Amino acid sequence: MTMLQETEAYLRYERTLLKKYPQAQNDINRAKKKILRRPSRGVVYRGLNKIALRKVRVAIRILRISPRKGLRLFYLYSEKKNKAVPIFIFKKGRPQTEGQVMKLFNRAINEVVAELKNVH
Repeated sequence: MTMLQETEAYLRYERTLLKKYPQAQNDINRAKKKILRRPSRGVVYRGLNKIALRKVRVAIRILRISPRKGLRLFYLYSEKKNKAVPIFIFKKGRPQTEGQVMKLFNRAINEVVAELKNVH
């Protein structure tokens, strides 16, 4: 079975998001369970070709926000290690531009990778 390894770096992004959208907690947990059941489900994000970063869309059901307008959860999946590592989560429309998204991704990936290196 696939293991989900959440880092403190990722959890900071999740806590920040949940301050604004506390109703999303159950939907985020549901998305993580789906990732564990089928980790290859996420679409490979085209923005980074060095790393197979995957993206899943998450609805906020209680607020009636569809997956299309809802959250984006990005994670790395290592088939070799059978491990999924959440990297970053945000509400679509925040940040606005692709450039802003890439800047935040790079920061999030660097934080998560640094934390994973310190764990091993």
